[in-house]
Amino acid sequence: MENGGMNLHGKLMQTTMLSLIAGLGLTSPAIAQQSDQELNEEDNIIVVTGRLRGDAESVQDVPLAVTVVSPEQLGAQGALNIEDLETLSPSLVIDGVTAGPGAGAISLRGVSFEDVEKSFEPTVGVVIDGVFTGTNTAQLTNAFDFQQIEVLRGPQGTLFGRNTIGGVINVRRSRPTKEFGLRAEATFGNYGRQEFNGVFNIGDGDIFGLKLFGSKRDFDGFYNNVTLDQRTGSNSITNAGGTILIEPNSDLEILLTAEHTKIGGDPASASLSQTGEAICGIPVVANQCNLNTRRDLYTVFGNVLGDIDYGEDAFSAQINYSFGDLTLTSITALKDSDELVIQDFDATSIDFFTTSRAQQYRQFSQELRLAGDFFDNVSGVFGLFYFNNEYQLQQTTTLPNGFGLPSETDHETKSYAAFADIDITLTDALRLSVGARYSKDEKEYTRSIFAGPGPLLDLSNEDDWSQFTPRVSLDYRFSDDLLVYASYARGYRAGGFNGRANSPSSVAVSFDPETVDSFELGGKSTFADGRVTLNVAAFYSRYNDKQEDVVQATPPGSPNPQETVTLNAANATIFGAEIDMRAELFEGFTITSSLGLLDASYDDFFIDVNLDGVEDPGEDASDRDLRRAPDFSFSIAGNYEVPVGNSGTLDLNAKYSTTSSYQTTIVAASTDFGQNDPRGLHQSQDDLSASITYTHLLSDDSELYLRVFGRNLTDGRGLSAALPVAGLFAFGSAIAPRQYGATVGFRF
Repeated sequence: MENGGMNLHGKLMQTTMLSLIAGLGLTSPAIAQQSDQELNEEDNIIVVTGRLRGDAESVQDVPLAVTVVSPEQLGAQGALNIEDLETLSPSLVIDGVTAGPGAGAISLRGVSFEDVEKSFEPTVGVVIDGVFTGTNTAQLTNAFDFQQIEVLRGPQGTLFGRNTIGGVINVRRSRPTKEFGLRAEATFGNYGRQEFNGVFNIGDGDIFGLKLFGSKRDFDGFYNNVTLDQRTGSNSITNAGGTILIEPNSDLEILLTAEHTKIGGDPASASLSQTGEAICGIPVVANQCNLNTRRDLYTVFGNVLGDIDYGEDAFSAQINYSFGDLTLTSITALKDSDELVIQDFDATSIDFFTTSRAQQYRQFSQELRLAGDFFDNVSGVFGLFYFNNEYQLQQTTTLPNGFGLPSETDHETKSYAAFADIDITLTDALRLSVGARYSKDEKEYTRSIFAGPGPLLDLSNEDDWSQFTPRVSLDYRFSDDLLVYASYARGYRAGGFNGRANSPSSVAVSFDPETVDSFELGGKSTFADGRVTLNVAAFYSRYNDKQEDVVQATPPGSPNPQETVTLNAANATIFGAEIDMRAELFEGFTITSSLGLLDASYDDFFIDVNLDGVEDPGEDASDRDLRRAPDFSFSIAGNYEVPVGNSGTLDLNAKYSTTSSYQTTIVAASTDFGQNDPRGLHQSQDDLSASITYTHLLSDDSELYLRVFGRNLTDGRGLSAALPVAGLFAFGSAIAPRQYGATVGFRF
C-alpha cells in the first residue's frame, strides 16, 4: 500500500493498546447471557447466534470479532438492503455489481470477491436463516423482515466452511409469533423509488404459527442515457413467501419456509475508455472517451437498453429437537433460479461488445448438528454438512462486426464436511476453544464455444480437493466487564475451473484452493453501569495461493490471442485493527461508532504473460494494491429519542462515515505493469445521512410511525467499480447520488 506501511503498523498497535487500557480501567455490573435474540434495551445486552451453540450468547462473551446490526439502525438510514451494512461494521466494503441480479462485491478485512461467474466462489459467506448462499447473485437481500444481522469478521472456516475466508454476514429473519399481528410500511423517494413491505402473523398462541411476508421495490435509476434519451439503471425486486412454525411440545420445533423472488431492471454501464484502447479509435465515439470518473459517470451512452430477468424459488426446513442439555438441529434447503442478463458492456453508442447471459442455477444443502453442554465444563457443537450446486450458462457475445459468438458452460459442485467446535472451561476465568473442519470438494465442468453449426471448442474437466481448517482461541475474563482473547483460525476458498476459458489449455487446468491464516488479539469491555461497550481487535492474516484473474497469451490455434484466466498467482499479508463502540450517554441518547484500519499488500504476484514459465521483466505485479482494501474506515451515528406528549416519541438520527480510497480493479495500468489501472480507483468518500421518525403509540403493542430521511446528503459522486477489458474498452458504475424520501408504517 501507499504512504508507508510501518507508520500504519504503529497506529494499529497504539489504537489497540489504548482501547484495551480503557477497558481495563473501568468496571460495571456483569452482563449475563440470555436466550433473547434481540437487543435488550433495559440491560443493554446484544446477543448473537453465529457460533451455532444452540442458544444465543451475549456478544460480550464470545471470543470473536462481531458486529450486530438491528433493524432500527438500518431503518433509520432509509435502507434498501444489506448493502447498507457497509459503514456500520469495521473493515467492511459492499459495492453493487450491475452484471448480476442483486449481486454484491463484498470485502471484509481486505478479502474480496466480485465476479458473477458462478464457477467462482465468494470469499465472504452470506447466510440467511442458516442457509448458505452459493453465489453472490441475489446476496443483497431486503432488510425489512429480519431480526438482526451479525457480521462475523475473519475466517469462519470451522463453523461455516468453504468460502468464508473474509468472514460471514449472518442474517436472521423474524420468526412467526403464533399470534395475530401485522406490520406494514411504504416508502417513497426520489429517482422513482417506491417500496412496499408487509409481514402478517397468525396462530393459535401455543403450537402453531404462520408468517406471511412480502415486499416490492421499484427504482428508476440515476443514470442519464443521452443515446436512448431516458433514465437508466433501474431495478425492481419482488419477494413473497411464508414460514410455518410448529411446536408440538417444549422439546421440538419445526420451521418450514417457502418464498419466491423476482428481480428486474436494466444494468447501465458508464464509459471509462480512453485513448489507446481499440474502441476510442472509432471516430463516432471519440467524444465518449477520456471522461472523468466523478460526475461524468452519470451520463451514459449505451445504445442497447440492458435487461435483467431473474426468478428464484427457495425452500427450507429447520428442525430443532432438544433433549437434556443438547439440541439436535437439521437444516435442509433448496434454491432454484433462472436468470437472463443482457448488458452493453462497451458503454458506447455503437455495437461493439454486448452479451446475453441465460443461466439456470440450483443448489441443495443439508446440515446436521448437535450443540449444547456435553459435560460440566465442555460445551460446543458437532456437525455434518453436504452441499451441491449446478448451473448451466448459455452466453452469446456480439462483437463489433455483428457476429455473435455463442458459448455454453455446464458446471457442478459437490461438497462434504464434518466439523466440531468446543469450549473447555479451564477455570472460572479461563476458557479454551478449539475447532476443526474437514471438507472435500468435487467439481465437474464442460465448456463449449460455437462458430457455426458445430462447436469450435468442446472440452471437459473434473477435479477434487480436500482441506483441513482448524481454529483455536484462549480467552480470559479479568472481571465481569472485561474479556480478552487471542485466537488463530484458518479459512479456505474452494478451487475450481476458469468459467470463461477460451482455449483447451485453460479448460484443462484447474486452480487450487486459497487459504487465509489469521491471528487475532481482542478485548470486550463494558463500563458506566453497562451503558457503554467498547470492543477492539487487532489481526494479522497470511493470504496464501491467492486466486487472481490474469490476462495472458493463449496457445497457437486458440480462438483469441489472449484470455483472462484465474490462477493461484499471489500471496499477500494483511494487518488490521478494529473498534466497535456503543454508548448511551444519557437517557434517550445513544451513539454507535466503528473504526477499521488496514494495511494490505502483496508479498508476490507473478503473471506469466508469455507462458514461458519464467518471471521475465514486466511480469511482477506485486506492487499492485489488493482490491477493496481501504486503509481507513470510520463511522459514527447518534440517535436521540424525545418523548412527545403521553403517547409519542421523536427519534432524531444522524450518521457520518468516511472511507479512504481503494482499488476496484486488479488490471494493470497501461503505462505501468506493476500498478493498478487508475480508472479503478474508488475515491475517498464521506457520507452524511439523517432521519427524523415520529412514532405514535396506539396501545401496548400497536403503533404508527412516519420517517423522513436523506442519504448522501452532501451529494458525493464518483466511481463505484471499474473494469478495463484487454485493451479493447473499459466500463464502470457510479455510487448513488443524494437520495431522500419518506416512510409511513404501522404495526399491531
